[in-house]
Amino acid sequence: MEAKIRYLLDIQEIRDISIRYNRYADAADGDNFASLWIENGEFDIAGDKVYKGHEEIAFACRAATEVLHFSVDSNIEINGDTATQTSKLLLFHRDPDGSSLDFACTTTLTDQFARVNGKWFIKYRKSKIDMDKDQAFKKMKLIR
Repeated sequence: MEAKIRYLLDIQEIRDISIRYNRYADAADGDNFASLWIENGEFDIAGDKVYKGHEEIAFACRAATEVLHFSVDSNIEINGDTATQTSKLLLFHRDPDGSSLDFACTTTLTDQFARVNGKWFIKYRKSKIDMDKDQAFKKMKLIR
C-alpha cells in the first residue's frame, strides 16, 4: 500500500510541475520557469533550438510573452528516481492588450524527469509542433 501511495504522490507532483510550467510560461516568469528544471536541464523547443541550463531556459520563457499554454492527456511512467511523461500542449496567441485569444497549434511533449533530494524536476523536455513549424510560429506571432 505504501508503494502505491508513493506512486500516486509522484504522479501528482509531476503533473503539478506541468501546471506550474504553464502558469510561469504564461506570465513570462523566467526564473520560476527555469526552477522547474535540474541545473543542467535541456529544453528542446520545436526543433528550433535547445536551451541548456537555467539561464538559457529562463531566457526562452521571457521571450514568449503572447502565448498561453494548456496541457492535456498526460501519461506518466515512473521508474525509481526517473520518470517520463508524454502529453499534448494546446497553444494560443494572446494579443498584448487582451483583445483576442486565438488558437495557434498543438504540440506533443516528451519529458524526462529526475528526482533530486526527494523532489522531481524536468531533466529534458522536447516540444514537437504537430503542424508546419513556420505556420505555427506565424500563428503565435513569434518572430520568424
